[in-house]
Amino acid sequence: MKDKNKIWDIRSKKQILKKKIFSVNEMDCYLPSKNINNVFYSLDLYDWVNIFAINENNDAILVRQHRIGSNVVTIEVPAGAIEHNEDPKLAAKRELLEETGYSTDEIELIKKIRVNPAIQSNFCYFFLARNCKPSLEVHFDETEEIELVMEPIESVFEKIWDDYIDNSLALMAVLLAKEKILNSEDFKKFCR
Repeated sequence: MKDKNKIWDIRSKKQILKKKIFSVNEMDCYLPSKNINNVFYSLDLYDWVNIFAINENNDAILVRQHRIGSNVVTIEVPAGAIEHNEDPKLAAKRELLEETGYSTDEIELIKKIRVNPAIQSNFCYFFLARNCKPSLEVHFDETEEIELVMEPIESVFEKIWDDYIDNSLALMAVLLAKEKILNSEDFKKFCR
């Protein structure tokens, strides 16, 4: 904003809860343009990666897993947290391997976005991974139970408006990958 009087001034910030994957902050803020004080809460989380992965047969490599927050089984792209000081691209390669057993050197960042800037401080990095090959047996995190789902990419793209993928970040990964692929010079090789 051009007018600094319309930006909240954070007068104090204290961490009121710290857990393994997130912390909650309480902030006393002042808005000069309206001369008001307010208390806001924000979440600090690790940054995340979401990977739209494609194998040598142009199948999307998806995962099916139970999500405790919504208590439903979802279909998603491989994804996970970026460790402290970890390079996002390396995190994407690590998560792809951990969750699917697939790897590739053909991985590119499509977009970095703020997840929910109203209350969260973290970013999500979206990657497109091409020509993924099976590398080793899957090694899930202790709390993960994941099933691999292989589906032709055009089928995944056709299901965008269905409830097939209803995780917002996974759907964003699909939409960004679709845009990237449709605008690529080698688009025809992705079509069957």
